[in-house]
Amino acid sequence: MNLRLNLLPWRERQRLVALRNFQLVFLGSLFAAFVVVMLVDRFAHLRLKQQAAAGVQRQQQLQWLDGQVACLEQLREAHAGLRSQVDALGGLRSSQHGVPQLLIEIELAMPQGMQLTRLDVQGDRLQVNGLAVSAAVLAQFMRDLQRSPVLLDLELKHVIARAGGDAFLLVARVVAS
Repeated sequence: MNLRLNLLPWRERQRLVALRNFQLVFLGSLFAAFVVVMLVDRFAHLRLKQQAAAGVQRQQQLQWLDGQVACLEQLREAHAGLRSQVDALGGLRSSQHGVPQLLIEIELAMPQGMQLTRLDVQGDRLQVNGLAVSAAVLAQFMRDLQRSPVLLDLELKHVIARAGGDAFLLVARVVAS
């Protein structure tokens, strides 16, 4: 057993006052620490809510921008499709410039006694079907067509004798002007 005797009661009172002061300071510090922790926790939750709201807002902005990008991509695809159509139309338009000249050349080369039944132009190939009253008229037509700067490689594919004359098929290559 350890018994402690204090012969000076004022020291005991001083020790109790010091112990009481220590307890009050300790409890005050504990309470202050609790208040500080609660404030920090409250500020942390507030900051977390602000960041969540900012994240939601940014997500909405990203979705809106994604929609804009998708719309832009659709417009680019439509533009590319239209560009290809314009190019195709330009190609058709440029190939049409040679058709009137070709028709003029064929008309100038046609002698009396010649009748054309079909004219077919596909790309740079020309097929002429017709009926000539004689082989001499057909030969004259071919000579006149060979002088044309628009037609190359004129070739007589076949001639069939009929009651009204000779049916023929001519093939030639059309030169782009």
